Amino acid sequence: MNIPEEFGKYLLLKKLTEDPLGETFRAGKAGRQGIEQVVLLRVFNGRGMDGEKLWQKVEGRAAVQQALRSPNIGSGVDLGKVRSYPYTAYDYISGKSLAALLTQAAKQFSPIPTDHALLIAERISLALAAAYETRAQDERIQHGFVVPHLVMISNEGETRLLGFEVAPGLRALAAAGWSDAELRPYLAPEVFEGAAIGKSDDVYSLGAILFELLTGERLPAAPAGGYGALIDGAMLSNEGTPLPPAIVGLLKKSLVPRDQRIADVVTWHKTLSKLMIDGQFSPTTFNLAFFMHNLFRDEIERESQEMQAEKKLELTHKPAAPATVPVPVAAPVVDMREKTGVRQTTLAGAQVVSEASSKKGLFIGIAAAALVAVGIGAYFVLGRSSDAPPAIEAPVPAAAATTQQASMPVQPAGPTQEELQAQIQAMLDTRSQEMEAKLKSQYDDRLKQLQQQLEDTRKRESQARVQEQRPAPAPVQTQEPAPATVETKAAAKPPEPVPTPATSTAASVPAPQPSSPAAGTTAEKEKVAASEPEPAPAFQAPAPQPQAPAPRQIQYGDLVPLGTPGVTAPKLSSRLDPRYPAAAVRMNKSAEVVIKVLVDERGRVVDAQRSGPKAGLGFDEAALDAARRASFNPATTKDGTRVKMWATLRVTFKPN
Repeated sequence: MNIPEEFGKYLLLKKLTEDPLGETFRAGKAGRQGIEQVVLLRVFNGRGMDGEKLWQKVEGRAAVQQALRSPNIGSGVDLGKVRSYPYTAYDYISGKSLAALLTQAAKQFSPIPTDHALLIAERISLALAAAYETRAQDERIQHGFVVPHLVMISNEGETRLLGFEVAPGLRALAAAGWSDAELRPYLAPEVFEGAAIGKSDDVYSLGAILFELLTGERLPAAPAGGYGALIDGAMLSNEGTPLPPAIVGLLKKSLVPRDQRIADVVTWHKTLSKLMIDGQFSPTTFNLAFFMHNLFRDEIERESQEMQAEKKLELTHKPAAPATVPVPVAAPVVDMREKTGVRQTTLAGAQVVSEASSKKGLFIGIAAAALVAVGIGAYFVLGRSSDAPPAIEAPVPAAAATTQQASMPVQPAGPTQEELQAQIQAMLDTRSQEMEAKLKSQYDDRLKQLQQQLEDTRKRESQARVQEQRPAPAPVQTQEPAPATVETKAAAKPPEPVPTPATSTAASVPAPQPSSPAAGTTAEKEKVAASEPEPAPAFQAPAPQPQAPAPRQIQYGDLVPLGTPGVTAPKLSSRLDPRYPAAAVRMNKSAEVVIKVLVDERGRVVDAQRSGPKAGLGFDEAALDAARRASFNPATTKDGTRVKMWATLRVTFKPN
């Protein structure tokens, strides 16, 4: 399928993924004013899939799509078919499918943390539980075909389940022989046996997805004795430790035959929620979003730029009409409220455009004009009082209005329900983006202010410490040194007292001197020097000496070289548990791999590089993986400031 191109009433903006179920696009719903709404468009054109048979099973399920409203379920906006390809459209989700997340995590040797794995599984089960408590056409809504390709993880860490409207058709195709090796591990055995959907079918899928999230391994074909031994020996991929006993028990009750399985998704969700609380796990969508950004940083930035450019896209012509008959109006969605006895009925389905609808609009317009005329006439007959009424223009008679309406060309009755919903959604999206941008700007400004205050405080404290540690100045010397010959002779005689005002007259009288010419000459010089007034030491200031600039104070988060004086290097705080490569185990090989790791101020490994020679046999990849999973006590200065620093790890592999 080429990009860009028109697909019914949609313009395909970018192909996002292709998997066994088909292709997924970011698409724009085209209208008279251009692109009215951006959607996530899933086209079911997978390998060997019979689109016509699938459509026969799902064409009446638009009501299901409209009935489901949950934060963990994709918000459906359309169900239809173009040519022989059924499709579903949802409000656009910026993110990746769970299948893409699992693939990327394995590719980058970045196992999914246990907290994230539990959070994703809990949100999928919550979506299934919410659907099970919802009724459409007087039946509970069940999925029956839960696979990672129909689970979306948004860039904000939210989990949404898709495919409720098409799942029965996919089950029918699988029972008839269509299947893919990539999908089979997630589906209960009864799906391929053609059995009717049961309450515990999705429980099996939840167990298979949770097993892969925790271990990083896709569930293999069921062994003869079941999955019990496999679950007992499984290890947490992120920690290298056995699965917690409570999780082992949950998986063993999920990956078993239908009659031994947990009864339904509601019970499964309650069990997992209690397990997470009792186990003191602390999953958050924020941490999951951070993990997503680490895995898909470049793709997320590129998507943002592409969507900004797509907003400015102008359509050169109106989109072509769909090649098939519009989706028929579905039956009403009936939601029974047993507690209150209130019955609510909602009509869901696609818009039907026909000649009958145009005539219906004409009849409504004629009836409205007649009612206006009757109302005004009644006012004149019954509502006239003794006071002078306000001036009112003469109404058009009903017959004339009818004739005028019949002679005028038929005008559109106004925006359709879909157009109004699209406009409302666009306004909400715009408002949300503006508020988000405003809050982000305020947050950035406040953050800059706080950082500047912190910097100023550090500078003041640093200057104060420098002043306290600076030594006292040496005494000021007021006399200039004499020549070497004079200084040597003067060193042997005591210094003469400085004359005071009381003795100044006596000091001015010359004293008798020796007759030696040399001595007399020296004495004369000393007398002249003594007779000249000397400046007081307190008033003599030394010449200003240039001071060397104070060294820059190490700040929180600075990258500091290894071996910097006064800085303690990072220390390993977790057990380094490398996974022994399978090939090396078979060959009974050992190795030691040297890894350089960059430990940030929080003790996390943000970069890892092999430093020594390559060991091969998978040792290098396993060592890098172990280093990335390691935790450290960060490097600190004497005053406790945490900094970044490179450290060296030696990962040793020895066979048992």
